[in-house]
Amino acid sequence: MGFNLGFIGLSVSFRNKIFTMLKQIICFVCEALLLIHKFLIIIMMMMMMMMMMMMVMVIMMMMMMMTMTTTTTMMMIITTDKQNNHQELANEIYAMWKQNTAQVIPLVISSTGVIPKSLPQSLKRLNPHPNTYIQMQKSVILGTCSIVRNFLNYK
Repeated sequence: MGFNLGFIGLSVSFRNKIFTMLKQIICFVCEALLLIHKFLIIIMMMMMMMMMMMMVMVIMMMMMMMTMTTTTTMMMIITTDKQNNHQELANEIYAMWKQNTAQVIPLVISSTGVIPKSLPQSLKRLNPHPNTYIQMQKSVILGTCSIVRNFLNYK
């Protein structure tokens, strides 16, 4: 027993043409579904890559924040340490040269140019040009680059 699709009054050749057209439509629909499926897979992969990139960016930002916090904390410790270590020298200068005052003004800059928040205020006591600390940072960074360049060219 076969299926009766209502093609009883049609000729065999016409029925075959209709079946061929139906096969082509079904193939076209299947190919369209496959393309849609591939497109969705590509979109999902792109979304996953974007999520991974965002996760990497978040991790990098967290690491930078941790490094900045650590650097800032270290700069504060070093500044305080330098101030305490040089206070005896300031007292000696005060006594030896019979000065009215002798102050310790710590000027601390890391090899990467990081400065403590207190550096601009410390420099204001000396009354230099307002952007002096920027020039100091440039000098330190150029010096660090020179050291690294010399090390890399060492044979």
